[in-house]
Amino acid sequence: MTINLMKLDHYPALVELWSSFPGNIMTGADSAEGFALFLERNGAYCFTAVENGEFVGSVMAGEDSRRGYIYHLSVKKSLHLSGIGKALMARVEEALYNAGIEKIHLFIFSDNPAISFYEKTGWHLRSDIEVMSKVLHGDEYTGTRRN
Repeated sequence: MTINLMKLDHYPALVELWSSFPGNIMTGADSAEGFALFLERNGAYCFTAVENGEFVGSVMAGEDSRRGYIYHLSVKKSLHLSGIGKALMARVEEALYNAGIEKIHLFIFSDNPAISFYEKTGWHLRSDIEVMSKVLHGDEYTGTRRN
């Protein structure tokens, strides 16, 4: 298994990987255009795991010069518990650390079984904050628009 920087031409295979997880919600930000823009801004923090020529894992991250944010950590279901997720997280955490990022966050649905994975790798659930969101652009997946 090798871990490489993510590239634009990886997009179709990554969408297939991300779509293979029940309950995974992809939004307009996950369009080909959104993916390209994200890589342009944050490509140094986006990685794929490849085994025998197949994309078996991914992680994307971005930063705002103070905090990092993790997106789309995924590993092919048949390879869960293989260490691929842990290796991807180590790589992205190292990249963010080397960029001077002090703290990283991720958003996860409260019923996502991956919470236990994150806890085992040093993450902790926060009970002292709430998340608020506002859609600024219409989103074909949620049907919402900015008010």
